[in-house]
Amino acid sequence: MKTTSVSLVLLLTCTLAQADIIAQWNFNSPVPDANTSTGTSAPARGNGTAVLLGSLTSTFSTGCTNDPAPDNSGWNTASYPAQGTSNELGGVQFNVSTLGYSGIAIRWDQRVSSTASKYYRLQYSSDGAYFMDFYQPTVMQAVGSSSSYYESQTNDLGFWSDLNDCAGFTFRIVSEFESSALGAGADGYVTTYGTNNYSRAGTVRFDMVTVTGTPIPGANTPPHVTGPPDQVLRVGQLSAPLVVTVSDAEDRPEDLLLEAHSSNQQVLADANISLQPGGSQRALRLLAADQPGTAVVTLWVTDTGSRSNSASFSLSVLPLNTPPFLSPLAATNTLADTPAPTIPFSVGDLESAAGDLQVSAISANPTLVPNDAAHIAFGGAGSNRTLVLRPASGQTGVAPIRLSVTDGAALTSGTFALLVVPSAQSVFYDPFAYPDGSLLTNSGFLWKNRSGTDGECQVTNGALQLASSQTEDVIAPLIGAPYAKSNHTVLYASFKARFLTLPRAVPGLWAHFADGSTLRGRIYAGTTNAEPGSFWLFVSNGSDTLTRLPLSFTTNTDYTLLTRYDLDAAATTLWVNPTTETDAATSASDIQTAVPIATYGFRQDTDIGATVLVDDLRVGLSFEAVMPTTPVVNWPIPITINRIGESVVLRWTNSAFVLQAGPGPAGPFTNVPGAANPFTANTRLGPQFFRLKLP
Repeated sequence: MKTTSVSLVLLLTCTLAQADIIAQWNFNSPVPDANTSTGTSAPARGNGTAVLLGSLTSTFSTGCTNDPAPDNSGWNTASYPAQGTSNELGGVQFNVSTLGYSGIAIRWDQRVSSTASKYYRLQYSSDGAYFMDFYQPTVMQAVGSSSSYYESQTNDLGFWSDLNDCAGFTFRIVSEFESSALGAGADGYVTTYGTNNYSRAGTVRFDMVTVTGTPIPGANTPPHVTGPPDQVLRVGQLSAPLVVTVSDAEDRPEDLLLEAHSSNQQVLADANISLQPGGSQRALRLLAADQPGTAVVTLWVTDTGSRSNSASFSLSVLPLNTPPFLSPLAATNTLADTPAPTIPFSVGDLESAAGDLQVSAISANPTLVPNDAAHIAFGGAGSNRTLVLRPASGQTGVAPIRLSVTDGAALTSGTFALLVVPSAQSVFYDPFAYPDGSLLTNSGFLWKNRSGTDGECQVTNGALQLASSQTEDVIAPLIGAPYAKSNHTVLYASFKARFLTLPRAVPGLWAHFADGSTLRGRIYAGTTNAEPGSFWLFVSNGSDTLTRLPLSFTTNTDYTLLTRYDLDAAATTLWVNPTTETDAATSASDIQTAVPIATYGFRQDTDIGATVLVDDLRVGLSFEAVMPTTPVVNWPIPITINRIGESVVLRWTNSAFVLQAGPGPAGPFTNVPGAANPFTANTRLGPQFFRLKLP
């Protein structure tokens, strides 16, 4: 008996291997778009239809590995019948003519989620009205409580002769009760993993649904058509003659009818598809319309017995001049007074030689990186170019750089950030000297979205604004990251913070170190048990178990906060307005495991409830790297005032001070725009009061 079973399996395998594909659904997009969430239920080979049964819904998702296409989609179905109802009524149905074929077989790949039915039944019909159950159910296997995979299914229907040479052949794959599938068990749907409950939200995915058969000798088999590969034209361009090959087992090639249809009449009209009559090889020409885009050209061949077949290829119509391309650039960094490492990049164009393309760059922070050849220099040739950025002497911060390439008519640009840090101990520095607007775009994407709505986090008046009405959390990468345990690394971060409004009572998280979704060195703010009009700050290593700082804080006051995070110990210490590392500080008490640290970030949502302005963020490997020393000032401040006609000239010798003016001796005083030593004031404007102040 064992020998007989093996022989039957080998015979079946051999028969299927020699069979022809009558129809096949791979559910991939007709025009590849590198997106597995798009696709089609039309067959990729042959003719037929695929429909949903009952109340099912469908989308497209990643296909199985048996599909070699890079744009690999599967048909993802859901909304199967409710528990205990509609046995063998929910599923998918396929209609395929098998005229000219016998020995019909069906294979497909199927994947179920952990809450979908475990059992399915293949049903078949010769007229699409009366269906028979295949003699054994399709039983899906479990991998785990939440995991699944594609399983290959093959069923031979050659034993039912009514399906041979049948124009109305139809088959279904439907979900089934355990009791009807096994003859015992639950009168309802069960899942592949015993402890999971069945749900209508469970999904069933299909791919590579294939119908095969053996040509019947003397029967009218479908003709074959092979089209050209995918084509590219420009608007208004006529293609060269393209070869289409047709054949048929019964008819002469010249008796076959060949037709063509475009899926996008604005890109390629059917009237602009020219087919020349002939034998097995026909000439095809395409005349692109004036609109760029993509069309799928489907070729249909029909024989004298009305059997047909199809093949498709795509046509991409380009503008007369396409923009050049530019390789993307990542953020880079350097030390103050040091040129950044040479940045390689690539350019190219479909119409122009790479050597004819012109490149340029503009700094959005010309104080840091002036827009001249001494600070922005290009090298390289052809497709391979280089860029060298040199920061201005003594300057630090962030300079978003917009790099562009042009062919003389079209322009392509990309933006990246240059980070210039004050010392080798600095691993990040941002004074937020950007125009008002999104932090992500205005920083040249030095800052990244960690969660929430992309682009919400704003810069206003040269400071980062954290608002409870926004949802975007942002992070910035640290130079040399990730910093890992066992390297005895201690990270320091300091910034200025001003609360414009009070936070919520329950403390909310708003600043932290991070490694992906793991947050360490956390700072919280809240008002629980605080005096009216004041709030508290809290610190934690990595949880909502908080240690409160002993100081009370008020709104509209600038505070310098400094965090020390010991990676090996996963320990956090927080100072307020420190001058040395020995100043009084507060350490977090919660115990955490050590993780690598790659970024520093800020969080904004309703948890904190306040609006906070953050400025002058510094992250470094020492206390001194994030707390720069105050410049030495010579006292008293030398200032002289000389009257010349109706003007007075003010002179001072210490450039560390800025000139301010006010309406009276008590002010209020504001900076005089553009004031520099010497400064001339007109006495016709009435009494004026001036003072010098450190910024």
